[in-house]
Amino acid sequence: MELTATKILKSTETSNPRRVLLDVVSMDDGGLVAGDIVRLSLSEREGPTAFGTAWPSILCNHGEMQLTETAMLNCQAKAGDRMRVERVTSSPLEAQRIAVSFTAPYPAHELPSTYAKGVLSEAGCVWLGQLVDVNIGGALRRLRVRSVRLATTGAELQIGKCALATPELLQVEIVDDVSYSVNTQRHVDYDSIGGLEREIGEVRRLVEAALNEPELFLDYGLQPPRGVLLYGPPGTGKTLIARAVAQASGAEVHVINGAEVMSKYYGESEARLREIFTQARQHSPSIVFIDEIDALCPKRGDSESEAGKRVVATLLTLMDGAGEHSGDRVVVLGATNRPGAIDAALRRPGRFDREIEIPIPSQIGRRHILEKKLVVMPNTLTSAHMDAVAAATHGFVGADIDALLREAAIVAIKSRAASDLQLPVITNADVVAAMKVVRPSTMREVTLEIPCVRWSDIGGQHDTKQQLRESVEWPLKHATAFERMGIRPPKGILLYGPPGCSKTLTAKALATEAGLNFIAVRGPELLSKWVGESEKAVREVFRKARAAAPSIVFFDEIDALAVKRGASGDGTSVADRVLSQLLTELDGIEPLVSVTVVAATNRPDVIDPAILRPDRIDRQLYIGPPNAAAREEILRLQLAKIAAASDVDIADLTHRSAGFSGAEVVALCQEAAIEAMNADPDAQCVEMVHFNACLSRFKTRITPEMLQFYADFQTQRKAF
Repeated sequence: MELTATKILKSTETSNPRRVLLDVVSMDDGGLVAGDIVRLSLSEREGPTAFGTAWPSILCNHGEMQLTETAMLNCQAKAGDRMRVERVTSSPLEAQRIAVSFTAPYPAHELPSTYAKGVLSEAGCVWLGQLVDVNIGGALRRLRVRSVRLATTGAELQIGKCALATPELLQVEIVDDVSYSVNTQRHVDYDSIGGLEREIGEVRRLVEAALNEPELFLDYGLQPPRGVLLYGPPGTGKTLIARAVAQASGAEVHVINGAEVMSKYYGESEARLREIFTQARQHSPSIVFIDEIDALCPKRGDSESEAGKRVVATLLTLMDGAGEHSGDRVVVLGATNRPGAIDAALRRPGRFDREIEIPIPSQIGRRHILEKKLVVMPNTLTSAHMDAVAAATHGFVGADIDALLREAAIVAIKSRAASDLQLPVITNADVVAAMKVVRPSTMREVTLEIPCVRWSDIGGQHDTKQQLRESVEWPLKHATAFERMGIRPPKGILLYGPPGCSKTLTAKALATEAGLNFIAVRGPELLSKWVGESEKAVREVFRKARAAAPSIVFFDEIDALAVKRGASGDGTSVADRVLSQLLTELDGIEPLVSVTVVAATNRPDVIDPAILRPDRIDRQLYIGPPNAAAREEILRLQLAKIAAASDVDIADLTHRSAGFSGAEVVALCQEAAIEAMNADPDAQCVEMVHFNACLSRFKTRITPEMLQFYADFQTQRKAF
């Protein structure tokens, strides 16, 4: 039965705050009688399950129900939401021990357990995550039910179930809220997570065996696994996996946010950690999940704080003690995106027995994530649409795909809300529009927000465009053919030539046409006066490129980075160290897969020959001044953007601009437009006379000596 939550009653407005007030007709429709326990949940979106006692009220309209403010919070509902009301058919078991904590900071010893027992008994039924109001000294405080142990079986109450709080049997424990249970979060199971099947299988194998069957290890004289470290970029699903493990195992889960445990008072942080592990052992099987563990346990050599060192030492001791007795079923799950920042003593067997990387999903993984997400969303996307979205979202993690679909939903709502009274359906066009807004989070620090540059925006250079397509686009579009023929795509391409000949523009068009992530690096910006920082910056660029593969790393002015070794007079210069790091990244132990390096320079003679050998930057493309056909194409592109008079002779301009670079041809058109405005601010178009005036004083910067220099370099490279 579905009803609408309307008026929110304060707890003081009814004699019993646990009651769910319904009209008589709705109670008859649902087969309810006064006092029946009912299960409450949201109909149209995900939310937690709550419970209450059905009670008739003449104040309720048909199809409506009234809840207290606390009951609304328990359901995460608001006025007007449609809610599902179901009678609990089986008799709930009785609770023996209930652990509660304050939702806001408040001393636990200020609330007598006998008083809390009376409040919970009055509530009648209890469940995990339930919020309960208590009056302390005239002030309203709120408790959360953290765990419930059943009287008959001694087992822990599962999420989505309720138990009866009988005063005769009940024991209440009030604990400090130093951790919280993930069982109070939205329902997450293994089937709702896409693209991480292998990683989930590893985590399940370790955690479930340690929690449910530790005796199997003890029979071999071995200790069960005590810890699993999940590491990977933000948004890949580390915390989501921990939630799924918690709900699937049925264990009590304590979540520690690394930064929140730290306290300014001496010994308090260590005491909090000890309390959490003590509770975990008492209520085993238990999982202790430490999110952002690098904030809690940084390398002790890097920490200047004595408190930080004590916390690391305490956690080491506690992890050594977790599960040391056969009755202790405690597993520690850690999550971080900076595994190198964690103290090395934690990363050994017996503490974190296994380190599992949660990687950026592949195209197949992104396809699976899309399928899982779209199941609960009204949409018209076909299988082909999902394949196309998965192929175009290079470098997207699960959180990015979630953001993409959220943005697509916003686009759908905005475009059709006024004309459609029903819930708008997400279409492929909405997702395509959202892709223009949402960028992969792994690329935000270094991504160049490039304009949409197409091959058609660049005049001429047809041979260069074709060679770039063969080097970058073909390996992606014809991967099977490349593998069949045993062809390895080139790792790097050098674009060299005089200034202004569209080298950078060509790289941007390449990234746009191929649909790849584009990381732009200007050579000098990587150089630092601090020892090791420049090499670290190079490593970071390639790390992000690998994470967001397939991608293009574009080094503008690479001659500033890859200068010939020894040019500074010694072998210890920053440039020499950066070059060594660059060579290692291009052709080192760790392979460079699905990452293409494109470099641009107008000084190829100063680049170290080692970087130009095969299997590094193995293709060198000369981009020279445009020929007559290319200049004519550039002129037509530019004149289409400005108001040109009918007397403008493109053929004459093409002839008279011989030797101009592409940038100079564009500048000629811009200068002619300014000349027209100087002559008449109200001018409607640019005439040939304005071009003639500009050409009379225009001087090309490309000299014959410069062209001869590039010709000699080409001849020299061919000799190799």
